[in-house]
Amino acid sequence: MTTSPNTTPSACTTALNPLLAADRIVFRKSLDHLQDALKADWQVFLRRNVLDTPEALEFGHQAAEAWAACLEALRDVRDMDAAHADLRAAAVELIQTTPGFYPHTSELGDCQLALRPLAERHKLDDIGLHDLLHEAYLLTWAHKGNIAFLQPPVRH
Repeated sequence: MTTSPNTTPSACTTALNPLLAADRIVFRKSLDHLQDALKADWQVFLRRNVLDTPEALEFGHQAAEAWAACLEALRDVRDMDAAHADLRAAAVELIQTTPGFYPHTSELGDCQLALRPLAERHKLDDIGLHDLLHEAYLLTWAHKGNIAFLQPPVRH
C-alpha cells in the first residue's frame, strides 16, 4: 500500500468540474431566483382581490426580493471576465426581461429567440451548459405566459 494520494482523476470528478465552475454556479443561482420570482408573482396575482392582506403583502415582498436577487446574480454573470461567453450573453438577455424593464410578451419572445440557439449550440458538446441555457429558455416561456395572462387585452 502506498501513502501518497491518488492523482489519477476519475471520470466522475472530471464530469463534475464544469458544473462547479463559478459562472455556472452563479447562473444556476440566478435561474433559481427567477423561478422563485415567477412563483411569487403568480401568488400575488392570485391574491389581487385582497392585496392589502398580510399574506398578499408577504408574497409581494418575496417577489421583489427574488427579482432583486435574480437581477444581481445575472449582473454578476454578465460582469465575470472568466464566464462562458454564452452564459454572459444569456445573462444580458435575461436582464432585459426583469421587472425593472417592464417586459412585454414580444420582448420575452425576442429573449427566447436569443436563448434557444445558445442552448442548442451545446446540445452535443456540453450537456451541463445546454441544460442551464435550456432552463433559462423554458423559464422565459413561463415568464411570457405570466405576462400575457396578467396584461389586460389590447382593444382596437
